[in-house]
Amino acid sequence: MSTAPLVSFIVLSYNYEKYIGQTIRSILGQTFQDFELLVVDDVSQDASLDVIRSFDDPRIRVHVNDRNLGATASYNRSVSLARGEYLSLVDADDWIDPRKTEKQLAAFRRDPSLDIVGSYVSVVDVDGKRHPQAAEIEQPGNQSLDFNHVATWNVRNSLCHSSTILRRSVHEKVGLNEESMVRAPDYELWVRALAGGCRFGMIPEPLTFYRLHALGATHGDPRATYWEISYLLLKNLVPLIERRALHSQLSLMLNWVSTHDQFALMPPIQRYRLLGMFLTSPALSSYADFERFVLSDEGEPLLSTAGRRLLSLFRAAPAPRQARSPEQELELDLSMFNQRARALGR
Repeated sequence: MSTAPLVSFIVLSYNYEKYIGQTIRSILGQTFQDFELLVVDDVSQDASLDVIRSFDDPRIRVHVNDRNLGATASYNRSVSLARGEYLSLVDADDWIDPRKTEKQLAAFRRDPSLDIVGSYVSVVDVDGKRHPQAAEIEQPGNQSLDFNHVATWNVRNSLCHSSTILRRSVHEKVGLNEESMVRAPDYELWVRALAGGCRFGMIPEPLTFYRLHALGATHGDPRATYWEISYLLLKNLVPLIERRALHSQLSLMLNWVSTHDQFALMPPIQRYRLLGMFLTSPALSSYADFERFVLSDEGEPLLSTAGRRLLSLFRAAPAPRQARSPEQELELDLSMFNQRARALGR
């Protein structure tokens, strides 16, 4: 192709020969056709490449890594190879509705301030059939949420990776995915984009078919997932909460961190250091840096002291209040902000 397409579909392939054919067919069947399909195979050990190469379409570009890099590094490589103004992300075990791209591009045209647009999802099982618990699993994301408000992102990710189209400029503005993260890199990118001033939109239709199974990295290691989420909240969301004076959100976050099952399994010194980091926000360059910081048993005695005292306050505090919806949290935060502003004469 002599000219760059408007949209680059990105599909990361690793041992999904059973599913990737359906993924590719759903992309080729889009009502919007000005695209390229970039498949990055991370040295699959099954017949994934045979399935991919069975499609005869000049818009499909296949890149095979020299060695297994993992999903995050493969994604970053795909961004560097993609040529489109928009990047559409589809996991190799999911598929999309034929109208998805057309509808999402229309959302960008209606509101040029948008940087990332998702869609509602339909949850399916390993065989592609409606999942028995689909309604329950879909409910957190398939509802009216303000994805531009902190409360929507506080200790949860309701934006399905495969449902999104983003402007290439998002990565130019906030950087690529953090390669030391394995289980929550997309969640980290979304909150980093939020903190960086990017705006989100949503198509309230189930245009993405999300396959739920036990092979996903997020489900494989609860401890590592908890640590990665704690890191991304500390690095990206805490500074944004403080800039927007949404202090009730920090309280909710600390309550989640300190009452999580994985927190109880940590040695006391690690618990203290983790909570102390939320109070002091030490400079962290990466998730690996965060992990070393928590695991260290030397230095920074004030960090452990601060965390231990904070934990004592939590234990002495009354039972947490009933959870509020993001809309109720927004109303409360605005009310508290207005009260402070009036008190300051602003």
